[in-house]
Amino acid sequence: MEVALLPLDDIMALRLAVLRADTPSSSAHYAEDTDPTAVHLGIRQDGVVVACSTWIVRPYPPDLSTPAMQLKGMAVAQHLQSQGLGAVILAAGIQRAIAQSKTIVWARARDSAIAFYQRNGFSVVGDMFVDDATGMPHHLVMLDLTTS
Repeated sequence: MEVALLPLDDIMALRLAVLRADTPSSSAHYAEDTDPTAVHLGIRQDGVVVACSTWIVRPYPPDLSTPAMQLKGMAVAQHLQSQGLGAVILAAGIQRAIAQSKTIVWARARDSAIAFYQRNGFSVVGDMFVDDATGMPHHLVMLDLTTS
């Protein structure tokens, strides 16, 4: 499966279905979606987006001076989870961060996804917090690209 740059509109249905299921929020839009640095990646299967992620050049909260990229809105269709698509789209975004000379990739990860991030080299940073849109526990996760 090939990772491609996609328009925001193409990934919204998947984001909504996966990231807002069983949450109080009915919107999967982020303020950062229209940031000039935002890039939306996706994987299509039979023309349907089955995995997506958004990558934005943004400071890393614990160290605002570090060149960093934030991962947001990562989703894989429910019926294809645990089949490697998440790792594929994550790797594509990390390669974009490296190409742009970023030294940190970070995300606000759901606690239910922490093991996925750790398997892919990320570290958990700081205390748990509850995300306003989902009401779910989250942690910051980060990948130090200088040691990866």
